[in-house]
Amino acid sequence: MCAGHTLLPKSLHFELPGGTMGDVQYKSGSADVSRRKFGDGAVAIKELRPHGLPLEEMTNRFCKEVITWNALRHPNVLPLLGVAMSENRFFMFSVWMENGNIKEFTAAHQDANRLQLLEDVARGLIHMHGQGMVHGDLKGANILIDRNRHACLTDFGLLTITSGTTNIASSNSFRMGGTYRWMSPELFDPEMFNLKDSRPTKSSDRYAFGMVIYEVLSGQIPFYKHPDFTVVAKVLKGKRPVRPQGAEAMLFTDGVWSILECCWNASPGDRPKIKDVLQSLEQVSKSWAPPPPRITAYPDTSMTWDPSESCTEESTDELSSASRMVSPQSSQRLERQGNPKRNYPCPHLPFCPSALSNDASGHRALGTTPEELGGSGATERIFDSVSRVGLSNSVHC
Repeated sequence: MCAGHTLLPKSLHFELPGGTMGDVQYKSGSADVSRRKFGDGAVAIKELRPHGLPLEEMTNRFCKEVITWNALRHPNVLPLLGVAMSENRFFMFSVWMENGNIKEFTAAHQDANRLQLLEDVARGLIHMHGQGMVHGDLKGANILIDRNRHACLTDFGLLTITSGTTNIASSNSFRMGGTYRWMSPELFDPEMFNLKDSRPTKSSDRYAFGMVIYEVLSGQIPFYKHPDFTVVAKVLKGKRPVRPQGAEAMLFTDGVWSILECCWNASPGDRPKIKDVLQSLEQVSKSWAPPPPRITAYPDTSMTWDPSESCTEESTDELSSASRMVSPQSSQRLERQGNPKRNYPCPHLPFCPSALSNDASGHRALGTTPEELGGSGATERIFDSVSRVGLSNSVHC
C-alpha cells in the first residue's frame, strides 16, 4: 500500500482502532463519517468509497491527496491527523467538530456572524488555491465549525480520489451527494466552454462559493424549490437562484447580491478571484452590521423524491423548453456577429464583466445564452449533459 510505496510519512499512519469504527454520523457521495472517542476528545473517521476503482489506482490517488492535504496548514482548513488502510478500505482521521457544519451551526445559533464565517471560508479557499489545490465539492455540508466558531474547509479532493473519471458530473459521488446545486455550468457541459473534461477548477470553486454565500445567508440550499434533476437544465440555461424577498432578504443587500452575480458568471474566466470576493465581503461587513436574520430549517438535500409529486408537467417542461430557447434566426444572427460578448456594469465588483437579468418567469438569467457561449449545437448538448449525469430517466416518469 502507501507504506510500501514510501509515499506517506510514517507519522501519518494510524492503527485502526479495535472493535467497531463507531456509529456513522454522516453519509456523503464519497465517504461515510463516524465518531470515535479518542483520549479526552473525539476523532472523525472518514471511510472512502472507491466506486469501483482498481485498488492500485485508488491507492495512488489516495496517497497523493493525503500528501497534499497534510501540507495545507491553515486555521480555516481542517487538519489531517492521520490515515489507515486495510485491504481495499481507506480511512482518514481528523478532529471531530462538535459544532457540526455551517448549515447546522447557523440554524442552531441565531447570533452567528454569517459574514464572518463566509470570510473564514474565503481565507481557507485562498490558501488552497495558492497551494495549487482545488476543493472540488464546496458546499455548506463540507464546511465545519470549530470550538472557537471559525469555519474550516473539509472533504476537498475526495471526489477526485473516488470518482475514477474525468467527467465529475457523472460520478456516483455527485449523484449520491446531491452536489448538482453548487456545480458550475462547465462541469455539466465542458464542450460548451471549449474544455476537454469536467474536472473541478479554481473557477468552479469560485462559482460554488457564490452558492455557499447564498446558502449560508438565506438558510436554503440553492434551487431549494426544485428537484435535483431539473437543476442541470436550469444552470445550463443561465438560471440562478432568485434574490430572496421579505424577511429572508435581510442580509441580501445590493452589495452582497452583486458578489453572488459575479461568482455565478457563466464564463469561467470572468469569475472574480476569491481574494477579491473576500475583500468585498470585508467591506460589506465593516459598513453594515444588521441584526441576525431568522433562518429557517434546511430542507432535506437527499436525491430521493416522489415521482407523483416532483415529476409534474411544469418540471418536465423545464427540460424540454431548452430546445426552444434559441431560434434558427437567432443562431444565424449570432454567427454573423461572431458571438459578441455582452458587458454589464457591476455596481459592487468592478472586476466583474457581467451581471444577471430577470427573465419573464422571475428567475435570474444570464445575459449570455448557452448558444452564444457554446456556438452551434450547444442546445443539443444540454440534453446530452442531462442524460450523461443520469437524469434522463427521471424526466420520463
